[in-house]
Amino acid sequence: MLERIQAKIGAYLEEVDSPQVLHMAKTLGMGKMLRSRLILTICPSHPQLVDFCAIIEMIQTASLLHDDVIDNATTRRGHSSLNHTFGNTNAIMLGDVFYSKAFCALAHFSTPIVEVVAQSVVALSRGEIKDTQMAKAFNPDQAFYTDMVADKSAALIVASSGGAALLAGLDFDKYATFGRNFGIAFQIVDDLLDITQPKEVLGKPAFSDFKEGKSTLPYILLHQRLSPVEQSILEGYFKSPKEEAKLWCQSKFQEHNIIQATLQEAKAYTHKALEAIKGENAALEAMALRVLERQF
Repeated sequence: MLERIQAKIGAYLEEVDSPQVLHMAKTLGMGKMLRSRLILTICPSHPQLVDFCAIIEMIQTASLLHDDVIDNATTRRGHSSLNHTFGNTNAIMLGDVFYSKAFCALAHFSTPIVEVVAQSVVALSRGEIKDTQMAKAFNPDQAFYTDMVADKSAALIVASSGGAALLAGLDFDKYATFGRNFGIAFQIVDDLLDITQPKEVLGKPAFSDFKEGKSTLPYILLHQRLSPVEQSILEGYFKSPKEEAKLWCQSKFQEHNIIQATLQEAKAYTHKALEAIKGENAALEAMALRVLERQF
């Protein structure tokens, strides 16, 4: 089924009638297709299923293309990012192509599904603005971090799980609640992997989030446990490329058991996700639990 979804995306891009678009798109790859896997687990059969998955994957790709430009990224999934290879203008415009084709295809769906997906893109964009704001200085506010992640990382997962529920005739609120908490847990684990996994696994340098101006949960939890003097040191190291900053943070993570504390936060959101769909879908429950075991 994942191959059919990829083929559908290719067909949508063929309609653009642009060799340049096709050439750049072929360099992207499809990643884990997590959102499609969620959709297929919730709604295994529907006449519009492949189209819906393709729409969600195109929106996800568009958001990543724009995100890499905002972050001045040079790599994505272990390879040169598209903006690094073809320039920011091409990356932005290719993202716009993906967004536009997704919404053209979305026009063939029922109004509730159109609204859910459209609102998720609004939330995603709102979250990106919050994330940009957070990059100005270290953010110690865990509630603000969670609010940003709920928008930027979880919103499209909410659209995926909630939209799949609508296609399957299931309770939208249950599956939207699942999606929100699953999405937050997924991002927390992503934050954790940045400080626990090597470059070869991540496809980007380890400990890059803090250096790039991202106040991720491990650093926020660390800040909560430090003395005022050490809090100032952590804040001063924000966005620092120095090796001493990395080594100091590593030492403090170990001293304050931050890896386990961060994992507990992810477990709490996973529990909320499971509670929302309790007894409804064993395969989906298993997917949620596997998030906690991610190595990448």
